[in-house]
Amino acid sequence: MSQEVSPIRYWNIEQCTIPVGRVTIIAGFCKGGEDCDDCIRLCPEKVLERSTVSNERGYLPPVVVAEGKCTVCGRCQLYCSENAIFVHKVGERAVHAHEIALTAK
Repeated sequence: MSQEVSPIRYWNIEQCTIPVGRVTIIAGFCKGGEDCDDCIRLCPEKVLERSTVSNERGYLPPVVVAEGKCTVCGRCQLYCSENAIFVHKVGERAVHAHEIALTAK
C-alpha cells in the first residue's frame, strides 16, 4: 500500500470556476418593500437592493446593484411569491482564494 497522497483529494483553487448569472426583474409584478423583501434578504451574494422608485402597484421592487456577482443559486426566484424575478446562467468566472475561507484565522 502506497503512503503517497492522491492529488484528487485536494481542491485546486486555481482551477475552480463558479457560474455567473443574470437577474431579470419584472418590476410590475413585484410587491416588494415592507411587505416582501425575500429576494433581497435571501441572496447570499447581496446582488439586490430595494429600489427607491415605486412600480405601478405602489411597491418598491428590488434592483440589481452587483452585476456579475450572481452565482445562479436561484433563491430569489424560488422564494418570490409573485414570480417577478428570474435568474439564468450567462457564463462562468474563476474563483479567487480571497473569496473563500480555506484557512483558519
